Amino acid sequence: MRRRLFACAFMLVSAVPFAGFAQDATVLKTTCAQGPSGPAGAPAGDPDLSGLWDFYMDVGGVPSFGLLTVGQVDGRYAGTLTPVRTAPVVVRSLTVSGQKVQLIVGSREGDVTYNAMLSGAADRMCGIVTYHGGLLYPMVAQRRPQRLSERR
Repeated sequence: MRRRLFACAFMLVSAVPFAGFAQDATVLKTTCAQGPSGPAGAPAGDPDLSGLWDFYMDVGGVPSFGLLTVGQVDGRYAGTLTPVRTAPVVVRSLTVSGQKVQLIVGSREGDVTYNAMLSGAADRMCGIVTYHGGLLYPMVAQRRPQRLSERR
């Protein structure tokens, strides 16, 4: 069963995108090895999580995929989380403390919280989503590589 889920995740992430929105293929890794804390000479402090992130959540054996979009507005993170099967939800809060990340999104049924650990390279988050009624689901988010034209 797990192999099927990973195969589905791989097929979704590596599928050929629409011609107008062509992106490089990304393989979604499902672990967050801590490894080195980042490139040598990287500035101290919390990493910047702005960008596009693909996510995979295991909802009781049913895969849920989508896109997390994060940016900064007035010095705070803002964005949306868009699962492929449901409507987008607003990121109410995203906080980073070292390698710990907490993301809170709002939905009609109430807030949903994602507590995760950031990989050493700050390109992957692995953690647990606390859903309505206390249901817990594992989730992995992986930052999409930036194109040269998107880098500052």
